[in-house]
Amino acid sequence: MTLLELKQVTKEYPLRLRRGNIKKKVAVKNVSFAISKGECLALVGESGSGKSTIAKCIMRIEKITSGKVLWKGHNIHTKELKDFTLYKNIQMVMQDSSASLHPKMCIKEILAEPIRNFFPDERDWLEECIKLLHLVGLDKSHLKYFPNQLSGGQKQRVCIAKALAVKPELIIFDESIASLDSNSQKSILEILKRIQIQDGLSYLFITHDLQSTKQFCDRVAVMYQGEIVESFTYWEREQLTHPYSQLLFDTMNNSNTSF
Repeated sequence: MTLLELKQVTKEYPLRLRRGNIKKKVAVKNVSFAISKGECLALVGESGSGKSTIAKCIMRIEKITSGKVLWKGHNIHTKELKDFTLYKNIQMVMQDSSASLHPKMCIKEILAEPIRNFFPDERDWLEECIKLLHLVGLDKSHLKYFPNQLSGGQKQRVCIAKALAVKPELIIFDESIASLDSNSQKSILEILKRIQIQDGLSYLFITHDLQSTKQFCDRVAVMYQGEIVESFTYWEREQLTHPYSQLLFDTMNNSNTSF
């Protein structure tokens, strides 16, 4: 079952030049892909290639210039789909966990807020908060803490728990583990994989880290200068046809680092 589908999505930004002239900057050009239930698609590419713009278009933070973004066949950039339905089923975890968590709310309040908003009849919300923490490798003792009392890895786990709180079908990770150390990254990826298998969740995994795509993602789409230039299932040099994809592969094998 296809959950999310992008069809020829283009996003342009106006650039105001001297003498009042306006030029259009194409951030994303004719991007098409689909994500099925229970699937993880990686979107890789260098900074400025348009990956985060795609995420913002899916979340309707940005309006698309042309094309379609479909959720279960409904165009989310029209009035076909109620906001409530969209925001419940698609969640996003950002790179900066500190900016994503209210500094004056404790973890209990942060996790309880989406539960109360989307499930007003949920009486055992505290128990639900504890379950969410256990899912991401934390325990109930963390409920009393404030974000500034947690490590970077712990804060990112809370952000994931917050996204899971509304029981979404798709989660977008926009460079969400890039700033964490390798042990924290590995631990969080293992947790996400377990949740994916257990609940049939789908992921759009936007990343610079090529190694994590090998271990975690079902398919990879490579973005270059606003376009998807290649999609594939396995990192095998022989099946890569675009020079940029080949460069990424060589970079990964030679240094085992992100680019």
